[in-house]
Amino acid sequence: MRYPLILLLACTLVSVARSADSLFLRIVLPERDTLTYSAARHRIAASTNPSAKAFINYKEVKVYPTGAFVGLHYTTADTTTLHIAVKNAAGDSLYRDILFIKPQPKVYPENEIYIDNISAPSEDLWLTAGDMLEVRAKASPGQQPTFSIDGVQSGIPMRELTAKNGSGTGTYVGQYTVTPEDECADAAVTVSIKKNFFSSENAAARGKVSIIRDSLPRVAEVTGKRPFLNAGLGTDRLGGAKLGFLTEGVRVIVTGKVGNQYRVKLGAGMEAWLPQDQAVLQPVNTPMPTALTGSISVTGSETEDVVRVAVGQKLPYTSEQLTDPMAVIVNIYGASSNTNWITHQLSASGIAMVKSTQVAEEQFQLTILLRSSRHWGYDIAYEGTSMRIRIRRAPVAADTLKPLAGLVIGIDAGHGIGSEGAKGATGVVEKDVTLALAKELNALLASKGIRTVMTRETDDNVLMTDRADKLLAANVHLLVSIHCNSIGESGDPEQVKGTSTYYRYPGFKNLSDIMYKRMLALGLAEWGVTGNFNFSLSGPTQFPNVLVETAFLSNPEDEMKLLDPEFRKQTAAAITAGLEEYIRTAIR
Repeated sequence: MRYPLILLLACTLVSVARSADSLFLRIVLPERDTLTYSAARHRIAASTNPSAKAFINYKEVKVYPTGAFVGLHYTTADTTTLHIAVKNAAGDSLYRDILFIKPQPKVYPENEIYIDNISAPSEDLWLTAGDMLEVRAKASPGQQPTFSIDGVQSGIPMRELTAKNGSGTGTYVGQYTVTPEDECADAAVTVSIKKNFFSSENAAARGKVSIIRDSLPRVAEVTGKRPFLNAGLGTDRLGGAKLGFLTEGVRVIVTGKVGNQYRVKLGAGMEAWLPQDQAVLQPVNTPMPTALTGSISVTGSETEDVVRVAVGQKLPYTSEQLTDPMAVIVNIYGASSNTNWITHQLSASGIAMVKSTQVAEEQFQLTILLRSSRHWGYDIAYEGTSMRIRIRRAPVAADTLKPLAGLVIGIDAGHGIGSEGAKGATGVVEKDVTLALAKELNALLASKGIRTVMTRETDDNVLMTDRADKLLAANVHLLVSIHCNSIGESGDPEQVKGTSTYYRYPGFKNLSDIMYKRMLALGLAEWGVTGNFNFSLSGPTQFPNVLVETAFLSNPEDEMKLLDPEFRKQTAAAITAGLEEYIRTAIR
């Protein structure tokens, strides 16, 4: 029997060699035969011979031309069994049973005094006068627990949170504000509930507390590859939301620490978080990083304009893009204005005006108004103790029929060995599909005489910092990062499908919008355009960039498209057309 080309490709990508007539059952999800669960439903992804029938919990489900079949398993009891079976025309069958076990909460005897867990502080803390320590605990309801900071204070009361009906929840919260007299090092935080006159139930928090009286605030010097400031302590699978990147050698003011992140003072009432491995603490008596700004110069070359401001020290900074008016805003923290002139040379033809403002105590702001209708990228660094802001001008297109001529296009194939990414029901993995798509795009651009830089050309998993370094060293003009999407393990794989694009900075949204429309023209369903995206390669400000989630590998129909060589060629053509449109519409 002859099977579709896409099936043969699926076998190639996942290195599966099977006889065309053999019956097999390959289960991608769930990954184990026994697993504990908390969700009410679980995604199933599997494959078999395309001519076979498939059954999930004894109900027949659709087998796609690739052999893929998917479904959902609902967990309705503490222990449930998922039955997956396949059967061919000859009556041969294969099956697997998968056991789902719901974890049971610890049960305490009635009227027993207990402390189940202390959820905060969960990490070691550095605190100073005025900081508030919050302690949270789960314990037997209706009690009056207290907490103590070893060597500092004891018997601090905690209050019980109540449900809507007024009953106790067993969740307790307490706070303590650090005083100027407090001091300790790695002190334990202990929650106590009195059991009787003679005894108490006690439990210690995972995090310990250091209250530093004389050596905070403290100076730290930023180090490492592409160091960054986080906006807060929150995180997700892409890490915490970033305020922006810094350059090595910048000095910051550390006012505290939570876990492995230093709390950093920026401007008045503004703080950020700096990963500990990206900073070196300076001696206790190191002067605080503050400076007066000096003169500003604005010059230009054939391809870029440069703004230089005398600062006197390498101070921390953040930046943002505005689109109405078109501008770059740079905030320098610890700086007070002593700027009395701004010299603008005619060579800086891409900049309309530069103005400076002292927007807050020790927060100096530069507003760089652009003549361009789009953002083409900018780079902030220090030359000695002067800040240099390089702003790229719009590329010059000599031929509107070949708008990408003379440009360097970055192509990023998502994931790699050790970071496989999403999986399809056939067993195909994202890293293989993205590399195949990236090579298709690279070949098409090369056939048009366009210079390209690929972040990876093999199965290897290249670190994100190394990918960014390679793109910056090549001075790319545009970046396309190629990925495949997937729903979570409790989503419906047949209902969720389509394409989407992602950007971080508002000035690069145009590229995502254009690329999204081009991908939709391939017949893919809509999944939307997402901004403020915290992906590593959406972070560089030096060039417009877009992440394209081509389609959902978790959806059998989308997976079938991604496995089709002709569809991958069409995808490469759509991305190329999007890049050309982005340049062409900007130079009219």
